[in-house]
Parts: sequence; C-alpha cells; structure tokens
Amino acid sequence: MMFEDEIPWPRKGGKLFKADDDWWNNACLNPYSKDFYEYITGYKRAGDILVSFVKEYKSDQDTLVYPIVFLYRQYLELQLKAIIRDGNLLLNDHDGFDQIHEIDKLWRSCKIILIKVWPNSPVDDLNAVEEYILQFSNIDQFSFAFRYPSDRDGNFSLSDITYINLRNLADRISEIGSLLEGANAGIFDYLETKQEMERGLL
Repeated sequence: MMFEDEIPWPRKGGKLFKADDDWWNNACLNPYSKDFYEYITGYKRAGDILVSFVKEYKSDQDTLVYPIVFLYRQYLELQLKAIIRDGNLLLNDHDGFDQIHEIDKLWRSCKIILIKVWPNSPVDDLNAVEEYILQFSNIDQFSFAFRYPSDRDGNFSLSDITYINLRNLADRISEIGSLLEGANAGIFDYLETKQEMERGLL
C-alpha cells in the first residue's frame, strides 16, 4: 500500500525501550540511583522547552498548556521532596518524606526545614514562594487537573480558570526554582560534610 511508508503503524515484535545505532538518541538511565536530580532537572527542562516552542512559533499553546503545567508541577513536587528528605537527614529527623502529592503540605514541611537550617534567612523570600505554591495548589491540589479533564466525581478539572500565560508561568517557576534549587544544593553540601565528619573523613 502507498501509505505504508508514510504513516507510522504498529508492527508485531517491535520494541519500545531499547538502545539503537543513533547513539545520540540513546538516553542513559541509572535505575539504581535514588537521587532526584535527573528527575527534577528533566521535568523543568521539558517544561521550559515546550514554553520556548510556544514563544518561538506562537502556536499550540492551547494543547501544550496541559503537559507544560503538569511538568512544572511535578518539578516543584520533586524539588520539595528532595529538600525534605535531605533536610530531615541533616537535622537528624525521620528519614524520607510523606508519600503525598499535595504541594501545599509538602511546602509546609519544607519551609520548617529551611527555617531550621537558615534561621536568619529573609522571611519575605519564603513567603513569596509560599504564595506561588498556594496558587498552584488551589488550581491543582492533587496533580490531576492538568492530566484529566474531569475528576473522579465527574467535575470539570479547570472550571475556575480560562487563560494561562505560559511565558509568565515559566518566569515565575524559574523564580521559585532559584530559591528551591539553591536551598537543595546548600542542604546537600551540609549533609555531605556531616556524613564525612561522622565517617571520620574530616
């Protein structure tokens, strides 16, 4: 048929997840790492790339908005969880983080840690991040609103919002990211130093 070479079509025996000869397209995974870094970086980078596409071509914003907002939300959730996990280890609190998706609750735990680690840090900076987090949570509390058009009860997911400027969203996420990424890096450095001292390496 003339369409066989033009339209992609499933073929029996094909593999979804494999390496191939075009090595530059082979993504390298580390399935044994518990580090959040690649996940955090990947979700933020993917959101930024999609926003750049919309800005450059001035198109597809009405469909790309859903993955963009989801990617940024996932980025924030993982960033908060990374800070909570490492912050708890640094402060000799319980290991890990709560297995929840509500970024407002995760932020509250994160904020407590940041204040303990940096008691003299500017409160206004934390309050500004909190405002952004709460705005996000009010629209998408459980990370479903930009994945499904309705919730489990059949209610519309985004009935209270009509427009989202994607350039503005990306700018605000970058602002939040500057503080959270800096805090994450600082806590990680403190934790490494603490662990080296405990092992007698310093």
